[in-house]
Amino acid sequence: MHPAQRSHLTHLSFRVLRLTRSHRRILHTARQLANWRVPVMAGLSALWISSAGLTGALAQTALPQAAQRAYDSGVRKLNDRDYSGSIADLTQALSFSPSSAAIYAMRGAAYAGLGQFEPAIADYTAALQLNPTYADVYFNRGVAYYSVGNASAALSDFNQAAQLTPNRAETYLNQGRALVAMGDLGGAIAAFNQAIALQANYPEAYLNRGVVRAQQGDHAAAIADYDQAIGQRAGYADAYLNRGSSYFAQGNLEAALFDFSEAIAKDNTSAVAYFNRGYVAGTLGDRRAALADFNQAIQLDPSYTAAYMNRGVLRAAGGNLEGAISDLNQAIALSPDAAPAYKARADVLMQTGDTQQAIADYSRAIERQPNDASLLIARADARIARSDLSGANQDLTQAIALRPNDAQAYGQRGAVRLRLGDARSALNDLNQATRLNPQDADSFYNRGIVKARLGDRSGALADLRQSAELYRQQSSAEGYRNAIAEIAAIQ
Repeated sequence: MHPAQRSHLTHLSFRVLRLTRSHRRILHTARQLANWRVPVMAGLSALWISSAGLTGALAQTALPQAAQRAYDSGVRKLNDRDYSGSIADLTQALSFSPSSAAIYAMRGAAYAGLGQFEPAIADYTAALQLNPTYADVYFNRGVAYYSVGNASAALSDFNQAAQLTPNRAETYLNQGRALVAMGDLGGAIAAFNQAIALQANYPEAYLNRGVVRAQQGDHAAAIADYDQAIGQRAGYADAYLNRGSSYFAQGNLEAALFDFSEAIAKDNTSAVAYFNRGYVAGTLGDRRAALADFNQAIQLDPSYTAAYMNRGVLRAAGGNLEGAISDLNQAIALSPDAAPAYKARADVLMQTGDTQQAIADYSRAIERQPNDASLLIARADARIARSDLSGANQDLTQAIALRPNDAQAYGQRGAVRLRLGDARSALNDLNQATRLNPQDADSFYNRGIVKARLGDRSGALADLRQSAELYRQQSSAEGYRNAIAEIAAIQ
């Protein structure tokens, strides 16, 4: 998908599905991953290349007859999208008239049509040196700069185009896109507002403003903009896709599912729409529908890392550990620096019982995201499984330093210190865990054990009874039985 032709996908944050409590080890990944949604912004307005645009502005400059014939042929081929033929004719025209801004401008547009933006920029620059008041060429060079990732230079050119032709809405749309790329969301909103003020029926401007408002966290305003975009263009798949994302952010899963389905109905080539619908289906517990959508997303885009990751998690949850490992291997091959992919594979390896390889993958994830406390907690869990209590204690201590209000980390470290024989330190940690999370049945249970060892019989019974009640409320039969057995032993 070319940004100057249709839309631009802002890729890619990872997130892995949450499923059921029985798969808690794998699904812990979801709590430490970034936003899954992929906002789609309308692409830059197309190049101004029509005879009423570029050619009309410079037709006053007479060309030698041979140059004019080659030029006219090049323009016809450009408008017919025969970009290579256009370049050949326009190059011939330049050999007859090497000081023609019009020929450079049109050849630049032909290079841009081929996606060859560096020579396009060179030709646009040559045209502007010959005619520095040529608004269309500033606009087109801005598109080319944006396409090679130079948002600052693009913005400068769009500003110049706006100064020369202040009533063209497309210029302000592109200004806004460049400002988004530079992180100036407030400035982008102002630019989109100006585009809409100049052209009220402008669905691309509403879409882009909606995406920025969603990025600012104002999903209600974003949805209002997407509504406008859809009202102005009924089949606007990107608007449905983004509105679905905002509905999801608001917790309206059914509306999100509907919009993603609408996006697919209007554009069944969108891997992002299938991925998003699959994610919502998985969140709603429809694993079969989610798998089907992830399959389709991968078929449409075989390099879709997040789709492999989420399909891998779903496969693991369904007991297909071999398929899960295969998907996560592919995700890592596609994105070898993606810490969440290593984390997800480590979680599956824990299910297979291969704790040694799981630790290796957790370590790879930590190398890539050293300040992620959840990775350290997960590796500590794997080390506990291998009876490496000292290593687990170190990981949990580091996790608590990064996230000092994490009840889970305190609870796990308390349990580890209990096993290491450090009852006083264990008690301190479990006090923190129960304070931070009064619903943590395991920490009340472990604190009861610690208090019993320290001779605090009444305190032990109180904690064990509290754990038994929490286990009962949480439908944990095993935990409840263990708590009752410890109460009986103390009494």
